[in-house]
Amino acid sequence: MRASTPDRRGYVVIDQDGMDRDRPEFAEAVRQLLVAGWRKALDINGVSIFLGPDSPLKVTQVHRQHFLVGDWRGGDASLSTLIAQHRSDTALAHAVVSHGWGRYVLVWRDDDCDLRLLRDPSGALDCICWRYASASIATSQPPEALNPVLPNDLAIDWTVLGEIVGAVNLASDQLALTGLHAVTPGSLAQLGVVVTQEAIWTPARFAATARDWDDRPEALVAVVDRAVAELVDGHSRIVTEISGGLDSAIVAASLVANGGASKSRFVNYFDDQPEGDERAFARAAAHTLGVNLEEVHKPIAALGRRQFDPLGQGVRPALHGIDMVYDAEMAGRARKVRATGLLTGHGGDAVFFQSPDPLVVADRLRREGLSGLNPGYVASVARWTRHSVWTIARHSLFPKPRPPASTRRHRWVDGAEALPPAKARQVLQLANCQTFWSDCLRARSATLLHPLLTQPVMEHCLAIPADRLTLGARDRGLARIAFKDRLPSLIVDRRDKGDLSRFYASVVRQSVDVVTELLVGGRLAEKGLISTDDFDQALSDARLIWDPATNRFLILGAIEVWARSWEARLDRVRRAKVAVEPLENT
Repeated sequence: MRASTPDRRGYVVIDQDGMDRDRPEFAEAVRQLLVAGWRKALDINGVSIFLGPDSPLKVTQVHRQHFLVGDWRGGDASLSTLIAQHRSDTALAHAVVSHGWGRYVLVWRDDDCDLRLLRDPSGALDCICWRYASASIATSQPPEALNPVLPNDLAIDWTVLGEIVGAVNLASDQLALTGLHAVTPGSLAQLGVVVTQEAIWTPARFAATARDWDDRPEALVAVVDRAVAELVDGHSRIVTEISGGLDSAIVAASLVANGGASKSRFVNYFDDQPEGDERAFARAAAHTLGVNLEEVHKPIAALGRRQFDPLGQGVRPALHGIDMVYDAEMAGRARKVRATGLLTGHGGDAVFFQSPDPLVVADRLRREGLSGLNPGYVASVARWTRHSVWTIARHSLFPKPRPPASTRRHRWVDGAEALPPAKARQVLQLANCQTFWSDCLRARSATLLHPLLTQPVMEHCLAIPADRLTLGARDRGLARIAFKDRLPSLIVDRRDKGDLSRFYASVVRQSVDVVTELLVGGRLAEKGLISTDDFDQALSDARLIWDPATNRFLILGAIEVWARSWEARLDRVRRAKVAVEPLENT
């Protein structure tokens, strides 16, 4: 089977004016795309859109100069109608985002002939763009065929990479490559003489402006059911993971309620650690839902150097793939059963509000005034969060001021400081969840389906105050009430969560040699982004047993491999550009 690479399920947009159409770099790039199995899905007035050999994406001309890559699900108006109604590019972007949702990039030329790119708010489809000469290029992942037309100033940005090492959620937002620009989910980019973008939708902005909210349990069920139904529509076979937790059980229950169980295989993964074995809960969910459950053991075994290689092949470090045995097994399972989608409950902790946060009382106080400090409610939150009543009251009445950000932060967090404090933390959690859409072996085998991270579900839950999401003063309280009739009490009443910390610790302990080879004397260490002075102690059995963040060594390994991979690719880029220079100079 042909080796899987991150670009093969993606797209490429090339917008050339007459001056650039005969440049040898573009001719060579297009030739290499076609040789690699890409197909030209559209070619209109100088805008060409290509789809990768395994791409499930659709390309649609929705207006004379407007093209949709992916799927947009509208309500009361079609895209063509919205385009006809809005002359302003910004107004059109707002209309598209507010009237529909999906997994898409909307492409068009504005009145200045600049290329515009609107990336959907969920972040499900990546969008990387740049200018080359007078042409504009956009893609989900830059394939090797585009090496001749990658920016001439393309280089690893070690400063940004260091920021990602310090805050890994930035990997889904910032690119550690100069010359390339990542369009933020929910943003509109303009590729003019310079590349700029403006935020059309962010979770912080939506939460700040939402005026109407509906915390009825049946309303939450309806929005989740709709997201699940519309995501799996068009897939004949999918694999649904039932982890044993609440969120994946809710998604599986919605699939069953929508009549989609017959198209799905249901699977649970477990490891040898008690915290990583949730089969009892997964079996209870499967029994209640009336579906067959396949159980797959995740062995604790040493990782080989080659298992790290895929983590560095994409435009971003593939941090969603650091559970490498699970990632490879699920990808292989999808191929074996010819599944086109992988359905998960990822994002539920953020949208349903899982974190035991005493600041929910501050949010309630801000909305209801002193009446919100009902003694019974404060006592309930104190029991849930394991704080004293006095601590809860103090945090609510005198919340600590949030210090100004001293380092780069995820662009989705901009403006969150104006929100009630617990709602601001929910926004941060949603920013962290962008990692779930990123590259991994699973994403190269099938489409990742995360209904709880779709725009309708995010918007519904962002509008609801944090203290209402945590009804009963417990994590995901509203969700538990909403779906209790579909799920076993074993899951609805569960108060603990599965934990992979000890599993990762055991994997790292078995893989000390390869982790040490990667990081000690590696590029991150050479550039001063990490210190390896105390690695022997950090990787000792005693430290790994108690350290809750042992997966950090796997994350650093992924970033190290990414840096080495892109240094090698930059050399190939230079050679590709040199190869077309004689043609250009004749």
